[in-house]
Amino acid sequence: MIPTEPTGLSASKGKLSEIGSTIQFLIALGGTIGFLAFLILSEGGSGNKSEGDNKVKGPRQDMVQVAGYKSIRVATDSSMAKKIQFHEVKKKTFSEPLMKVTGHVVASHRPSKASQEYVWHFDSSEVVNAFNDWQKAQADFAYSQTQLSQVKQLAKARLDAQKLVVTRMEKLVNAGTDTPKDLAAEKANLIQFEISSQKEIHDTETLGRVAKRAEAAAIRQLGQAGLEPEMLRLPKSDLDIVMADVPEGRLDRVKIGQACEASFLGIPNEIFQGQVNAIAPSLSKERKTLRVLFAIIDPKDHLHPGMFAEIGLGTEARQNLVAPAESILHINRSDYILVAGKDNLLRVAEVQIGEPHLEEVEILGGLLEGDRIVANGAILFKPVVIRSLVVPTETVSPMGGI
Repeated sequence: MIPTEPTGLSASKGKLSEIGSTIQFLIALGGTIGFLAFLILSEGGSGNKSEGDNKVKGPRQDMVQVAGYKSIRVATDSSMAKKIQFHEVKKKTFSEPLMKVTGHVVASHRPSKASQEYVWHFDSSEVVNAFNDWQKAQADFAYSQTQLSQVKQLAKARLDAQKLVVTRMEKLVNAGTDTPKDLAAEKANLIQFEISSQKEIHDTETLGRVAKRAEAAAIRQLGQAGLEPEMLRLPKSDLDIVMADVPEGRLDRVKIGQACEASFLGIPNEIFQGQVNAIAPSLSKERKTLRVLFAIIDPKDHLHPGMFAEIGLGTEARQNLVAPAESILHINRSDYILVAGKDNLLRVAEVQIGEPHLEEVEILGGLLEGDRIVANGAILFKPVVIRSLVVPTETVSPMGGI
């Protein structure tokens, strides 16, 4: 027979087992919660430490920002401020050309092989035809003026003679030796002479006006071809007319009387000097450039129409401001330089530049002598400079570190 435990004792053991299991679960749960809390507190501590480190270093600030239209500001203690190198703008004396362009000989005044008489030779048949039309129109107009003078003299002589006939006839009629009918006929002849004289004068004047219009048309054709008719009237022998193709945007650098020089590929060791005589009234159809004309003397007859030339315009000694080439920022079709101002401000100044000279560039406008400009590192400011050129708004948009 198997012994059995009392019913009360068995129930007590079951309750104790349940209480033990509950206590184990609570202990395990507490340990888990404690471990998670440790992890959370550890992460929080490291985060606080990071924040503390950031507070020691200081919050990140914008090094460069737009301060207004064509104005930017650089933070004083930023790394960008330490990279800036300023340059003081000064004047220098130059004798090199203000501008270099290409061109060619368009006309030469040389003796004809047949008669040894000096005639013009041109680089294109178009110019030859326009020049011939111009000469013909000039001759026609001169002829019409001579004819007009002679026609007027003839008309006056005929009218004066007929008036004398009428006067004498009136006396004869009054004396009774001639009839009124004869007097009336002579008066009619006088009126007819007046009408015919007016017509002849009008016709001759019309020929003159036609010749003048033809001359004006030929002058326009010469102008469209790039030649100035007045230069073709120059009374010099061994004369060559050279055309320089100047970009439209540089026309403000050219003026009448400006000294210039030309060198030719076929004559490498000789430089021809001249002065700007004329600026053509229209753009070149092919190159969309303005034609600048000047005359040079070539007694050795080295030059011929069509010869290619490298031309320097503005060769007089001059004083201009200069700036380092690296200080210029080219944006769209304009050039800008950063000029130092007060309170760490940099003014964005639009400038007009000339020819480069080694590492410097002539400044033709936009700066004053003594201005302090950003030289080395100016290119780093280009993005914020572009933003500063936007039309001003109420809010200023900063730009972060560059």
